Amino acid sequence: MESPFIICPKCGFEQPGGTECARCGVIFAKVRETVHASPDEDGPTQSIWSQDAGTRRKFWTLVALLLLLAAVLGHGLLTREIRYPPGILISSEPQQRIIKNPVAWRKEDRLVIPLARFSLQARVLSRETYRSEPIGDLSPIDLALGWGPMSDQAVLDRLEIAQGNRCFYVMPQGPPPLPMEVLLANSSNMHMLPSNAEVSKSLDSLRVGELVEMRGFLVGIQENGQWTWVSSLKRNDTGNGACEIFWVEHVSKLTKG
Repeated sequence: MESPFIICPKCGFEQPGGTECARCGVIFAKVRETVHASPDEDGPTQSIWSQDAGTRRKFWTLVALLLLLAAVLGHGLLTREIRYPPGILISSEPQQRIIKNPVAWRKEDRLVIPLARFSLQARVLSRETYRSEPIGDLSPIDLALGWGPMSDQAVLDRLEIAQGNRCFYVMPQGPPPLPMEVLLANSSNMHMLPSNAEVSKSLDSLRVGELVEMRGFLVGIQENGQWTWVSSLKRNDTGNGACEIFWVEHVSKLTKG
């Protein structure tokens, strides 16, 4: 059996029946309508907020994907090979002058001995990084460089050029466009030793196909009184020891023509 008394939902006053509170005057029916309406009002409000949060998540996800796509496309544009019309782009050969009385300098715990002053203009044929190697702190990147016929797009289009294990490989695709001794005498894999952070940044920015000018020294490296690396001083040698160890003091990019 229901109680004949009513407790006011607003002030808590208990009274025997009636449609409004004898103490505070609130109308019971209106209070009940408000109480019953609250869940319905809260429901849509929550739904709207949930929908807005979901929309915001989708929006920022789309923004993140677009930024990622832009980064990938930008990286592709910055790293893809630069191509040119046929023709020799670098006609000069590397210049070298032997140092008779070299004065060595230290690079951390290594002794750097300059063997020859060295400069060249060349086309970047390939590039490979070796930062994780024990000597990667001194020489973090190798560049395969070409001049003369090895700067000619018509010649390079008939070759595959690759690097690995501090070497580079020239592999004709079909009959060689020129005798192999000519191709190898006009190209070389060079171990780059940047002399400072600015040079290191410039080397890192080079793309395959770019034309560059570099100056510095061909060097030998000693550790604990022992020779560990010695640069080649010839351009026509091949095999182990044929790479130049290039202490780079200047790098600049050239424009065609």
